Amino acid sequence: MAARKAPARRSSTRKAAAKKGRAKKAPARKRASRKAPGKKVTRRKRTASFADRTLDAVEGNFRDLEKQLPKNMRKRVRDLRKNLRDLRKQLEKARKDGEARFHGLEKQVRRESNALLQRIGLGPGRKKKAAKRKVAKKKAARKKAAKRKAAKKKAARKKAAPRKKAASRKKTARRR
Repeated sequence: MAARKAPARRSSTRKAAAKKGRAKKAPARKRASRKAPGKKVTRRKRTASFADRTLDAVEGNFRDLEKQLPKNMRKRVRDLRKNLRDLRKQLEKARKDGEARFHGLEKQVRRESNALLQRIGLGPGRKKKAAKRKVAKKKAARKKAAKRKAAKKKAARKKAAPRKKAASRKKTARRR
């Protein structure tokens, strides 16, 4: 199979640069940035990145293979790549679902074990709930006090109101 030729413009600029003694350098590879020494990468993240690199390498190799094969075989490799991508997505989805299910069960086991330990008197008490109850009691007490105060004001208004009404009744009675 014949190798692809570079565009005329690019090859001519390389020749011109070589003549002048200033050949263009290939772009330097970026170095992987190191993380701060305090931050550790978990094993799961490390394996996940390794898996990503591996799958990306396989994908790249398939792409190269597709370019090298004749046209009648390219479609097969393209289908293979597509199936591989779909399988990768399915695996990722299944992993996420499994992790979510595991975390849910883990929380449930912790909750139930704490409840059992509290029943037999070995577990720590519920400090958060006690604090919430205390706050709720204070709120309820404030509401009660506000209601009492409002009731007192209303009663005071009622005492003053009947006199006015009686006076107004007398006026209307005189008019009739």
